[in-house]
Amino acid sequence: MAKTMKVEIVSKEIIKPSSPTPEELRTFKLSFIDQLVPVIHTQILLLYPNDVDEVVVDKLERVKTSLSQTLTHFYPLAGRVKDNAIIECNDDGAEFCEAHVQDFQLSDILKQPDADLVHHFVPNNDVAVSSGFLLIVQANLFECGGLAIGVSVSHKIADASTISCFIKAWSSTALGCMTQAMAPKYILGSLYPSMEFPVVLPPIQLKKSNCITKRYVFDSSNLTKLKAKAGSKIVEQATRVESVLGLLWKCGAEARRRNVGVIRPSMASQTVNIRKRVVPPLPETTVGNFASYFKVEALDEEEMELQGLVGKLRKGLEGFSKDKVEMLVGGNAFMMMCEGLKEFELMYKEGIDFYLCSSWCGFGFYEADFGWGKPKWVSIPSSEVNNTFILMDTSDDKGIEAWVTLCEEDMALLETNPELLQFASLNPTII
Repeated sequence: MAKTMKVEIVSKEIIKPSSPTPEELRTFKLSFIDQLVPVIHTQILLLYPNDVDEVVVDKLERVKTSLSQTLTHFYPLAGRVKDNAIIECNDDGAEFCEAHVQDFQLSDILKQPDADLVHHFVPNNDVAVSSGFLLIVQANLFECGGLAIGVSVSHKIADASTISCFIKAWSSTALGCMTQAMAPKYILGSLYPSMEFPVVLPPIQLKKSNCITKRYVFDSSNLTKLKAKAGSKIVEQATRVESVLGLLWKCGAEARRRNVGVIRPSMASQTVNIRKRVVPPLPETTVGNFASYFKVEALDEEEMELQGLVGKLRKGLEGFSKDKVEMLVGGNAFMMMCEGLKEFELMYKEGIDFYLCSSWCGFGFYEADFGWGKPKWVSIPSSEVNNTFILMDTSDDKGIEAWVTLCEEDMALLETNPELLQFASLNPTII
């Protein structure tokens, strides 16, 4: 972008729960799934134009007051992890940062979204991890009166479903309409208790690499066309997520093959929220990490057609729902998770192209109204891990926004792929 931007942190404060956590709740036990999760923060950004007559100071006060009230229910987020086994819920608090954005309007972001700029509005991941805070909020104030709320949550206690549950409760609290149905459920620690491992488990390292992230948007009309093309005898009604992931996998693999000059095995993994797949299903308000993934592969060029890849994704999900969920409910959850961790080694195996796919669709982030309307844009800061596809709903809940991270030479080919551009727009304006 031609314009320059400066984001300056002007204040930091600790937000504690509005009511002290009862003594009997002050030791929160992680599930063993939480124990296996890497020590990283997951981040999301919500952008709000200045569409209401409310001064910025009052907006900030509303955000902070409602955050304090919400932490009374989500008290582990105000605690600290100890020995990778428990969270000490002593109401140490979450960090709240106020930042001022200079020489840039919120409309500038919405007119030309930029993956690199988005990172300025959320806490730095390495700093967040080293701080010990499980929740950090960065409120970015624009000179126009717009507000961008960056939320950074420790993956030790939260997956995408948990983050959605928290933001929904927080925004509802700001409006005074928090209900008991939104209250978090703390049941994973008893269903899948923490374990004392015989050896210290090494942290999962997602290796960073020189890569580039681009935003592709599939609107509702193009999604309808793509779903029709992705359908087959195996998958008569392809879902929008299956269709988009299948196309991105196909186009990404084609770019890699053209750059390396040989046909190589290609694999894709897709993250799955397990809550609704176990019997009986767990509430969506269940706090913690209760997600896993399945892996599918295409070994030669004949298997890399769109319909075939979508079929593989569907069969992979069906197999996951049957075999891995059976392991979960059958007492073999630890074995299932360990097998999954071993498979991640394939990400870095020479001669195999491995793509990580994650869908944040259907979590309702665009419903987060703190009192000045719903967000104009919700974004997930781009991944620094090569070969990743992250999907998010568009504001109308009918389209899909895909953040695609590839190495530079693969991205150069992807940007001109006619099949992809038939269904997706490269970084269209939001307003």
